Amino acid sequence: MLLIQVTNNTKVIAATNYSGEWSNYSDIGDYGMDEMRLIIKDNGKKVSVEASEDIFIPRDDTRESYINGIGKMRSHLVYGSVNFNTKGQASFNFKDDYNNGKMNIQLQKDYIQITWKGNDSSEYSFPNGTFKLYKKIKVTSAESKKMGVFLSNFTEVFLDRFDSKQINNTDLIHFGIWHNYMNNYDTRISGTKEGLLFISKNSVEDSIYKYFNIQFKNHKSVDGYKYNGKGYTFDGADGAQINYVKVETVYDLGQNKLRLSGKLYNPEDDTAELQGQVEAVVIKVDKNEIRYVLEKLTVKN
Repeated sequence: MLLIQVTNNTKVIAATNYSGEWSNYSDIGDYGMDEMRLIIKDNGKKVSVEASEDIFIPRDDTRESYINGIGKMRSHLVYGSVNFNTKGQASFNFKDDYNNGKMNIQLQKDYIQITWKGNDSSEYSFPNGTFKLYKKIKVTSAESKKMGVFLSNFTEVFLDRFDSKQINNTDLIHFGIWHNYMNNYDTRISGTKEGLLFISKNSVEDSIYKYFNIQFKNHKSVDGYKYNGKGYTFDGADGAQINYVKVETVYDLGQNKLRLSGKLYNPEDDTAELQGQVEAVVIKVDKNEIRYVLEKLTVKN
């Protein structure tokens, strides 16, 4: 830990719009993570800044290692008391056993940008580079619950990974069918003479558009679901434990995008502990009523 104090005669910014917690999160492989945090507190004439990075890489990137916390863990922490100039900028030099360099901080409208340039480079050093960190925001309990319900639509059908930049049509078809099977059975699911279940392609398309904002037309038969030109026939199945999501933290990424961080829970057991980790990026759409569209999802359990 290193305490640095920067003093000058420049007018100090009252960091009322920037006080709080800021974060930049990224996955490493399937079960690893890298999160950088910045905590800013306005103490009047000074603004305290705490920058940290936590990295966890499970051994062999396996679920077992993730659950048991086996793997490489690294943490970096630097904190200090600084003055910002009128342009929202501050910088300081610091040195400890693993770091020797300069940190620049730039306050922006939707994020904070930090740049670290260090002479030392090891796995114990703060990483060189420029990083954008986004602000943690407060939401009402009603909105937090609505976000949790939204994400639970994916975890209840066991969709654990999604990235709008890498669309998997099979996953979308699976979601479109099973979301309706579990939530709209009476209105969208019917039976066939062969004893199978049927859902129209229009119902599948409607659900994919609602939750992913994708105009889906790439229908095809996939494992377990036969496409006949009008819709899909399939066997229904129940019995597996369903996990829902409790959203714990929300970060504002700007441009109506939010990063949601939470845990899984068993809705049939109120005494069960929260488990796993859920990270998602959603787009907040405000047309007639507020709804969310999924952009990215990672469930680690």
